[in-house]
Amino acid sequence: MAKLSSGMKEMLGKQLTFVATADKDGVVNVGPKGSTIIVDDDTLAYAESAGDKTLRNLQENPHISMLVFDLEKRAGYQFKGNTELIGAGSLFDEITERQRKRNRPGPKRVVKIHITEIYQFATGIPSSRVA
Repeated sequence: MAKLSSGMKEMLGKQLTFVATADKDGVVNVGPKGSTIIVDDDTLAYAESAGDKTLRNLQENPHISMLVFDLEKRAGYQFKGNTELIGAGSLFDEITERQRKRNRPGPKRVVKIHITEIYQFATGIPSSRVA
């Protein structure tokens, strides 16, 4: 598993993330995720509460790519991994409560991302694998 650095954690705590998924036929969907949390050094999670495309894709194909980008720094990270869809339990309850406090809809599922690869990139510099 790839590990999150303190810089990655800081960026994840401040910036909106976007996820890319693909269905079994390879049709891609991208969407913003404003509920991303750090579970531990190699795991992220977010509330899947919006449209059904991302959830349907993950049910067919558990692979995901998450992007976080700091527009001011013109730099960011891409996290690739495998997902676990969670419909009950402590993590589901924690994220449901966070969503409630933010006046956001509760999740249909919590998507737990087990990070397998991390890439760093900046404007004008080729991306590079860091973990």
